[in-house]
Amino acid sequence: MPTLAATLRKEIRRLASTEVRRALRRLSRVQKQVKSLRLDSRGGRRALASLERRLGRFRDRLSAQALRARVRKPSAGPGIAPRVIRSLRSALKMTRVQFAKLLSVSPGSIFGWETGRTIPRGGNRARLVELSRKKGGAARGGRRAARRKRPGRRGRKASPGRSRRR
Repeated sequence: MPTLAATLRKEIRRLASTEVRRALRRLSRVQKQVKSLRLDSRGGRRALASLERRLGRFRDRLSAQALRARVRKPSAGPGIAPRVIRSLRSALKMTRVQFAKLLSVSPGSIFGWETGRTIPRGGNRARLVELSRKKGGAARGGRRAARRKRPGRRGRKASPGRSRRR
């Protein structure tokens, strides 16, 4: 006949084993949920990366279309070529700063217009057209006027070590 101590040990082992199995069952459920969540988040990250790539391609396509549209038709109204703006300014014998004050814009805008990097829009274009009409032939014979008188560089010459800004 088993002793009381042996019986207690046997019962304690049985109860402990049952409790451990219950805890492990809960743990395995949680592990399955974590695995499922990990797979879902991986799929979400992949879907997000795919959408970001598609969005980038869409933005590139839109910017290319906008650029093509801008090249085809810069704006409504008469266009003014950069050489015409330069010849108009030289015909008026004005510096960029003076010309900018006359048109109420910055000298940087005048530089952009004359180099063709930017296009005068709206009221600025209207003022330029009006100025060129008042001046008459200076704006229409722009190419010849620009060839006749070319302004030289002012200030010091750039040394070989210094780079010029473009």
